[in-house]
Amino acid sequence: MKVLALDQASRVSGYAVYDSKLLKCGHFEIKSSLPIEQRMQEFMVQLNRLYREYSFDELVFEDIQLQAGNVKTYKTLAYIQATIIIWCYNNDIKYHIYSPSHWRSVIKEKCGITFGRKRAEQKKAAQDFIKEKFNIDATEDESDACCIGYAYLLDNQSAF
Repeated sequence: MKVLALDQASRVSGYAVYDSKLLKCGHFEIKSSLPIEQRMQEFMVQLNRLYREYSFDELVFEDIQLQAGNVKTYKTLAYIQATIIIWCYNNDIKYHIYSPSHWRSVIKEKCGITFGRKRAEQKKAAQDFIKEKFNIDATEDESDACCIGYAYLLDNQSAF
């Protein structure tokens, strides 16, 4: 069973594709200057491209959270999240939403990795883990996507 993992964002989104092992990780960019409806459409274009390329069966992505009172960014991420859910519905793809604390706790419990408390520490720990686990020099967004997907695999080992 192939799984697409996303660390979606309003500008640069990381992705990872698993089929019991990591097949590919990468990222795509969407211009932040575009109106939200065009950004949502472009996100669907990217999902279609990834689906054509990898024919994944399920999609797991990170839940959103309000940070430092930045309501505008939170709303944009909510629109992107809705775009993913609607795309999955329209394409009959099962989806799962993982909170950042959940995927980090799964990896911590199963792999002994500590992510730290500050955002910079967490991003660095994810990159270091992916480098050690898969020997890949991934960006922050790619590393988070790889970690989200890996946590999903660890949570669902019997399915793979």
